[in-house]
Amino acid sequence: MKLLQSTTALRARVALRPRSVVLRDQHGTLSAGELMDLVDLHRRRSRRSGAPPGLGALPVTAPLRQVLVTALAGDGRLEMRSSGSTASPRLLRRSTLTPAQLTTLADLARRIGLRPGRTIACAAPGVHGHGLQTTLGALALGAPLLDLTHLPTAERIELLHRGSVDLLTGVPVHLHDILEAHRSLGQGRPLRIPRIVSGSDMLSSELRADLARHFRARVHDVYGTTETGTLTVDGRPLRGVRMRAAGGLLHARTPFTAGRELLTDRGVISADGIVQVLGRADGTLSSGGMLHDPVAVVQVLCAHDGVREARLEVVPDARFGVRTRAVVQLEPEARPAPGAEELRALVRDRLGAAAVPREVVLSSPGG
Repeated sequence: MKLLQSTTALRARVALRPRSVVLRDQHGTLSAGELMDLVDLHRRRSRRSGAPPGLGALPVTAPLRQVLVTALAGDGRLEMRSSGSTASPRLLRRSTLTPAQLTTLADLARRIGLRPGRTIACAAPGVHGHGLQTTLGALALGAPLLDLTHLPTAERIELLHRGSVDLLTGVPVHLHDILEAHRSLGQGRPLRIPRIVSGSDMLSSELRADLARHFRARVHDVYGTTETGTLTVDGRPLRGVRMRAAGGLLHARTPFTAGRELLTDRGVISADGIVQVLGRADGTLSSGGMLHDPVAVVQVLCAHDGVREARLEVVPDARFGVRTRAVVQLEPEARPAPGAEELRALVRDRLGAAAVPREVVLSSPGG
């Protein structure tokens, strides 16, 4: 069976309903017909200037309407960007969807309540795997999108109240920020969101309970990786996903891995098949969906002439689940002694923004 390329199929589906609402954001409403006009304009400009830029060329702050236009104007390949451990995220290109992959995605949509006509509020950046899958999945199903990405807090809350949202999705830190913002800026107006989907980072039981209580929502914890696609919803594997645990590590084979079994993270599988993720297999730390390599961070800090030794600690954080704190002992003879921001900037320059410790504590020998 000849398979349609992903973006070709999406363009065909969108063209069939030109008057339907595709997206609402701070700029207003975008219909399917208007979206296709923007796609045609983008393709004409790209032909004049050469090869069209893909999703990988978009900035992290690209709004969802720009993501949609770029994806649909492409040559059929979809570029999935992970958060990565540096400022330059990894790209994974996919050109077609097989029947097996469509079956897995359909099961994901069914379990999280993604249905045609339901409004989906997305707080995850559209250039990353989480946000891109949500954006294109909603477009394929005919579910209007509400773009909450990269907005000031007050505007996010106002859009949520105006949007009659059926499903909200984001990284746990996004969801925590929305929860706290509504508590402080909601002016006592109740806001019910039937489904909330958390992904791309570990969801604490406390945040899950707070979200469910405040928004009267059914909260789903979705787990997956850029390479394997989505693996589980609330701990249960999707159709077509095969998982096993060995030596405290999780292994997965899915329709997106081309028959290969890939190591994903540290975790266990209970007797009744529930998958529990305990941390990353490569030793990096996740805080707010960003990844940190503790060994690399310490090596960079200790390379500074003014640093005698350093260590990286992981401490609880109400907003991010955990945060990293660098404890740095300075050389007494260093003149001038490096400051916390200088050391943070050093890590940022060498390893990228994702690796920067959220806190740097300085001390002198014997202090």
